[in-house]
Amino acid sequence: MRTSSNAAIRRLMNKGLWCVLTAAVLGGASIAVAQEAASTPVTALAEATVANGYVWRGQVYNDEAVLQPSFTMGKGAFTINTWGNMNLTDSITEDSADLSELDLAFGYSKTVGAVAIGAGLIEYSFPNTTFTGTREVYATMAIPGLFVVPTLSVNYDFDEADGAYANLAFSYSHSIAEKATLAMFASLGMGTSDYNAFYFGVDDNALNDLNVGVSLAIPVTKSLTITPAVQYTSLPDSDIEDGAAGVDGEPGLYLDKDFVLASIKASYVF
Repeated sequence: MRTSSNAAIRRLMNKGLWCVLTAAVLGGASIAVAQEAASTPVTALAEATVANGYVWRGQVYNDEAVLQPSFTMGKGAFTINTWGNMNLTDSITEDSADLSELDLAFGYSKTVGAVAIGAGLIEYSFPNTTFTGTREVYATMAIPGLFVVPTLSVNYDFDEADGAYANLAFSYSHSIAEKATLAMFASLGMGTSDYNAFYFGVDDNALNDLNVGVSLAIPVTKSLTITPAVQYTSLPDSDIEDGAAGVDGEPGLYLDKDFVLASIKASYVF
């Protein structure tokens, strides 16, 4: 699921190059960081989200129920994450309960003064669909100590799209009712001309998506947290909106120009 044609449809990676790029990133990390990571324990986080749709960077791929499991392992500054999307109806895939996406990500993060930085690789694959995989590298920067936290992320698809997507987000969180944490965010995404040509058939730099959302993290036990959330997504650029509806006479993959996404997530820390 990514664009209105198979050549312009999906995002990210193949396993062989994944291994080469991962080795390159690891090789570029300092020996001091590696030694520090070796002395830290392994952490693990399992999550499962049920939502009324699947939205990615403003692109509404499914407007019916989905299940999105995720598992993350970390050691020191390094993390490995796998994430999936399972359609719970047959509106997109032929059978209900079909896995339509499986992503693998490798990340590195570090705090330098007041700034948190990160970088990594993502591989996207799409079982039970006709969509082709592609690959991205990414970098992030945030200032977590501020009252409102700004986060800038830049992803570059160096396989299928050969273009970049940037997202600027602002978030605020506040503890309420002693244990629960209320969080609010707003973000704006922008794609380069190559990226937009691939996903929308629009050969221009343009704004891609506008998002606002709110969530409430409720600890159930020391390890288990339940988080309901609501998010509104829209396509602010008229050309991008037209491209989402269809390209060159072909019907668009994206089902809505805007969408209210409601979800509930269970998170368990091992």
